[in-house]
Amino acid sequence: MIVKLANYLTKKGVQNAILTTSMLPEVEKDLVQTKIIIQKNAKISFGALGLKTILALRRGIGNNLSNFDLINVHNYPAEISTFPFHKPTVWMCNEPPEIVLQPDLDSSPLFKLAKRAILKFDKFIVRNYIKNVIVADEFNAKRFERLYGLKPEIINYGIDYQFFSQGNGERVRKKYNLNNNFIILQVGMLTSLKNQIESVKTIEKLRDRAPNLKLVLILAGLAEKEYKLRLEKYIQEKKLEKYVVFPGQLNREEIRDFYHACNVLLHPIKPQGGWLTPFEALCAKKPIIVSPEMTASDIIKREQIGIVTDNYPEAILEIARNSDRYLKMGERGSQWVKNNLSWDVFCQKNLDVFQKALESKQKKNKNI
Repeated sequence: MIVKLANYLTKKGVQNAILTTSMLPEVEKDLVQTKIIIQKNAKISFGALGLKTILALRRGIGNNLSNFDLINVHNYPAEISTFPFHKPTVWMCNEPPEIVLQPDLDSSPLFKLAKRAILKFDKFIVRNYIKNVIVADEFNAKRFERLYGLKPEIINYGIDYQFFSQGNGERVRKKYNLNNNFIILQVGMLTSLKNQIESVKTIEKLRDRAPNLKLVLILAGLAEKEYKLRLEKYIQEKKLEKYVVFPGQLNREEIRDFYHACNVLLHPIKPQGGWLTPFEALCAKKPIIVSPEMTASDIIKREQIGIVTDNYPEAILEIARNSDRYLKMGERGSQWVKNNLSWDVFCQKNLDVFQKALESKQKKNKNI
């Protein structure tokens, strides 16, 4: 998303830079004339709650404040790092920090207290320093307004339809020896929020009823080590090794091929991130199953382009029994994505909000 936005701004003649603490090489190579500012994390002993990142980004903003007219922040804790700078700021709120900073049951009382303090400070910053906010859907708009008392703009993400609609499913079926299998696919970072354990439990419930099933778990980004160990242990204890395939980190072309190879995309995620994946699978005209917690589930249900449920085993059996019906649903979903989710539309609407934020600041200065 950030690459698409940066390249669109460059195409429109808008100078832009990305300030971050690290960047993957495959992301950097896709950028066109965007300046990259790497600000290393602060060397402090307490790294919990994103404090190192907050201090690093804050230092980076301070060092570059005079070079730009507007700040566009994304995931937590970037919005906190804008304090106390008075510069027009637009927050692309992919998910509120409430999700990242939920008090854990096992956390110490002091740690829970610190989380509550940061959430309170975050609300103060958003209400006083960030006047323009963008979210991707109605679900997140309601959640944001409930948390902050501010009404955000809704701009649906774009999907690279031309790219994801073209793929070679037979190539990965052959490479991973999956030619005779009913493939259930899940794509995403290996974290508890992506909920891969639920996909594994679904396979466990179905293995005796449909022995040709294969669950393919494609990993994107870094994995939560403890969660990965827990998942691997569960697979071993339940003797599910032959039903679960871990292809590892794949490039975009291979992920696209898996969308075309699979029989169904399973997306049992919790309400954080994961917005793009079901729509990318729909580009390949594949049936999708998403959790009711998935933030675009309202769109998918309203447009009747996928199954929204938490009864994953029954949904998979329903698709297997009525494949023609759900292939038609996938085709309808593919056309809907093509007609409604464009990156150019997403980027231009963002640019319009940026301009609105700048104009609002200019009017305020005239009144002083």
